[in-house]
Amino acid sequence: MRSEEEPPLKAHGSFLKTIETMKARILFTLTAFFLLATEFVMAQPGLPSAPSQAPIDGGLSILAAAGGAYAIKKLRDKNKH
Repeated sequence: MRSEEEPPLKAHGSFLKTIETMKARILFTLTAFFLLATEFVMAQPGLPSAPSQAPIDGGLSILAAAGGAYAIKKLRDKNKH
């Protein structure tokens, strides 16, 4: 009669494999959950509307023109010598 039954060690090994598979699935599920949850928790809110463009006003234009004039003067002085 004993030969027809499954040996106790084989049944025990099968049970351990099932437990290991369940642990692996649970670990994978928890890891995936926490990785995806951080995307939703740490998400920053979007802008309320399109940001307004900064105009280039007179002061910046004057500085750019002065810089250009200074660069031209330096190039001309360099070519003279």
